[in-house]
Amino acid sequence: MVRVGPRRTVAGPAVRPAASPGLIGRAIEAMRAGPARVARERSWSAIAGRRPIGSPVVAFVAGKGGVGTTSAAAGLALTTAAFWPGEVALADARTGTASLGLRIGGLSAPDATAFAAGVVEPLRTAGVSIVDGASWDTPLARPTLARLIADLREDHVFTVLDVGDDAGDTGHSALARADRVVVVTTPEPDAVAAAERTLDRLGGIDPSRADTAIVAVTGAGRLGRRAGHRHAVPRNAAHVVRLPWDPGLSGGAGLELDRLRRATRAAFLELAAAIGDESATVEGGA
Repeated sequence: MVRVGPRRTVAGPAVRPAASPGLIGRAIEAMRAGPARVARERSWSAIAGRRPIGSPVVAFVAGKGGVGTTSAAAGLALTTAAFWPGEVALADARTGTASLGLRIGGLSAPDATAFAAGVVEPLRTAGVSIVDGASWDTPLARPTLARLIADLREDHVFTVLDVGDDAGDTGHSALARADRVVVVTTPEPDAVAAAERTLDRLGGIDPSRADTAIVAVTGAGRLGRRAGHRHAVPRNAAHVVRLPWDPGLSGGAGLELDRLRRATRAAFLELAAAIGDESATVEGGA
């Protein structure tokens, strides 16, 4: 019997609610990680949890397709949304690409052209506001991209753009309007070479973007990769973050942070801290 009031009595022996399997798993992982790793992750959390000034825009770009740019951009958006739920935007800056909304929330998000026209609101799921790429019928042009970025920046503290391997006019404009750039590559020689060319391209847009660019190496440690490729990075990379291979990121599956391995979540946290260390300042924390 339960009596509602200042006191509560329960007949029979006291029963503790079962702990969440996710919490148990994280506690076990923390014990296995060791104090040094836990200390690093706490340091990354302290940096990533600072509220940014000026609502920064971070663009994810690649020199070639198929290296995991969308997964990296989505993982960063979800990670930062853990600190600022409802204040992070994720937008596809391309035309005719797969749906970010389906990847994260299981629903199609409005396309960039319609959102920039002010006729629809973004899809809001997992603490992230999502805008999908423009359709082939209404391709994304530079003026539309400018409105898209301005509108997202006005309503969010952090905006992530998925530029992919778009080396055209719109992709160039996205990089020029971004505050920070993350160049995504795999350790494979052709991808690394393409990333080096992308960094050179950034230098042509603005040397400061190339100097502060972060290189995210995806698929690190995947079984079957030749040993010589595991640590390959662009020669002109100033800051490198390795995102390990994870089944939760592969195959276009729905992306949820709780389903990723601990090492993957830690890598995304490190990436968020690397961005926040340059673009953020303390304004009260997360």
